[in-house]
Amino acid sequence: MTEATWPENRQDAHKQHTPVVLVVDDDPSLRLILRHSMEQDNYYVIEASNGLEAIQTTVRQQPDIILMDAVMPEMDGFRATSELLAMREYENTPILIITSLDDDQSVAQAFSCGAVDYITKPINWSVLKHRVRRLLYTAEAERKIRHLAYHDTLTGLPNRLLFMDRMDQAISRAFRANEKFTLLFIDIDHFKVINDSMGHEAGDQLLTSVTQRLQHALRRSDTIARLGGDEFTVILENISELDDVMAVTQNLLDSLSGPLQIGEREVQVGASIGIAIFPEDGTNFGTLLKHADTAMYRAKEQGRNKFEFYKAEMSSAAMYRLELENSLRKAIDKGEFVVYYQPKYELKTRTCWGMEALVRWQHPEEGLISPDDFIPLAEETGIIVKLGRWVIETACEQFSEWKKQGYKIHNLAINISARQFSEQNLPRLFETVLKENGLDARDIEIELTENTLVENHDKAKAILNELHEMGLRIALDDFGTGYASMAYLKDFPIDTVKIDRSFITDIPNNVEDMAIVRAISSLTKALDLCLIAEGAENDTQIEFLKDIGCEQGQGFYWSKPVPAEVFEVEFLRKPNYF
Repeated sequence: MTEATWPENRQDAHKQHTPVVLVVDDDPSLRLILRHSMEQDNYYVIEASNGLEAIQTTVRQQPDIILMDAVMPEMDGFRATSELLAMREYENTPILIITSLDDDQSVAQAFSCGAVDYITKPINWSVLKHRVRRLLYTAEAERKIRHLAYHDTLTGLPNRLLFMDRMDQAISRAFRANEKFTLLFIDIDHFKVINDSMGHEAGDQLLTSVTQRLQHALRRSDTIARLGGDEFTVILENISELDDVMAVTQNLLDSLSGPLQIGEREVQVGASIGIAIFPEDGTNFGTLLKHADTAMYRAKEQGRNKFEFYKAEMSSAAMYRLELENSLRKAIDKGEFVVYYQPKYELKTRTCWGMEALVRWQHPEEGLISPDDFIPLAEETGIIVKLGRWVIETACEQFSEWKKQGYKIHNLAINISARQFSEQNLPRLFETVLKENGLDARDIEIELTENTLVENHDKAKAILNELHEMGLRIALDDFGTGYASMAYLKDFPIDTVKIDRSFITDIPNNVEDMAIVRAISSLTKALDLCLIAEGAENDTQIEFLKDIGCEQGQGFYWSKPVPAEVFEVEFLRKPNYF
């Protein structure tokens, strides 16, 4: 970058996608040399002369990386690093300590206060530049992962996680001001028909068009989120009169009533909208969402393309849920659950390395019920604890039987839910089950999502450490969909990272997904972790994963989850190369 085009400030640098480097050192001559070195690599450089200035400058200008001297007047670099990383806004800003101190204690202090790297004076400029490039690359990849964690990848709208946070904020504001707000639950009518008949690509186009129309019909201050599938939610604040709520809701329906162009065809959709009012219809996130959802189903029952306010007598949806819950409670004792197995393949040797155990509900009347329909209910009601124990016992017993028959299978992965993790004594349970079945703990891998670890960091760490010391492997599932930062990979005894299928599905068409997967692969290599990709479906994806060094894959390319007897015939008795 030439001097004529150099960004004049932090905002210009951000617009030009120029990384901003904060150089912190009490020696002005060294700051000058560092500035010159960084500007040679086209970075925008800002300066501070001590730790206190570094904190003030970071708050004002939000650098992408900080090069921090250790020994400075007023506030040293160690303390400044600790205080900066304690602030939520800057907890992920990479800080590299540059100092003449090279004793073991200083190195340990640098990393204990949160620095991501350390380099000593006199500075090896080539090494410094390489580390800065690496740290910026990793930070950018993590930033994208954070954005994806809180936003829907298709529409760009806030996802459920961010929506929950916005709802909590709205509730707090309403409580303080003694005001009302409205929650709308929107479900697109006939979306499944269009999605099934025209294909998922058409369905995605439809959802994108619906998002644009909803955004156009709402105020900028209104929060709209996509919960998943064809379900959207809207928070309307500063609208207290029912007539105004009805006018806004009818406007949303009208905005969706016109035909939508999907490819070469015009389609007509419409929507059903449920309305819940704070505080009459609930004073917390779960209650408001449930009541708005109930009202939405009543709108569908009334003929679709309508809206309904929640009323206490709306019980049909609640009754169905209650019936499902009652059936769920009896299903374990009635033997209605079955464990399916999905193979995991080692990409280098092209062989079946192991399997993941997945529970299915064979309902006597409804047939095979999707886990998406009963697992959340089991989690909410606590049934998941008993069900989770049954899955562990059943899968380990089957795995042991296959081992005894001489089948060469190396790994059994079992999902552990958040509630099961917190309420069940997993170390003792696995200790008992492994002993009863004569299994080696090293052959068992438990899979957890980030949410399981977030709820109680210290307790989760203690449990995982105990399980890991027993020999069990720990896998972080759905990596990339929640904000699973490098801190999680460092703080917990993680052995395996599973890339969520949403990053694999559009490869090679989505360049951003490919970049994120490469970044995750680089991260796991640096931390010496195993990497598994979920959702692989074609040869191109397999070759890409092999090229970036992904060790294992799992997906419909090999097989969907199947019953034990099918798995044995298809993957254990036959040659299992692909």
